[in-house]
Amino acid sequence: MIKEHLAIWAFVLIAVSASSGETDRKPLDEEFLRNYMAGEYDLIGRKADSSATYNGHVTLRDEGGVLQVTRTVEGKTDKCAARFDTVAGSDRIPVLRMRFRFEGKEYDATYTWQSDPDNYPRLTGYLYLSGTKSPGLEALFPIHK
Repeated sequence: MIKEHLAIWAFVLIAVSASSGETDRKPLDEEFLRNYMAGEYDLIGRKADSSATYNGHVTLRDEGGVLQVTRTVEGKTDKCAARFDTVAGSDRIPVLRMRFRFEGKEYDATYTWQSDPDNYPRLTGYLYLSGTKSPGLEALFPIHK
């Protein structure tokens, strides 16, 4: 009798874990995320392979289904497009990726986000150059208007 109950519970657990795995595979709701993240941000960063810091301004805009990025750092402006992706294999952790020029070099950046206490997105990320030993860091804080 105990073995039968254990077998039934094992079957139930396998069925539940299999069905929950299907919901984990849902694609990101990119339209929602573009609208949620669109806005103005203060930028605070640390350069890759350095202890030098910088600050700036970032604007994220949903233009035709693409999250367009305008970065202004140390008086220089660069524009790029951001894209959503997932990392960590089957964990599928959502991230925002960008490729932009900063100080004449091509950077790849990967950001995660969370909601601040006012339900605005706050982004933190790592910046990489080819051959980076210590990635740069950035935090984007929403500007409340």
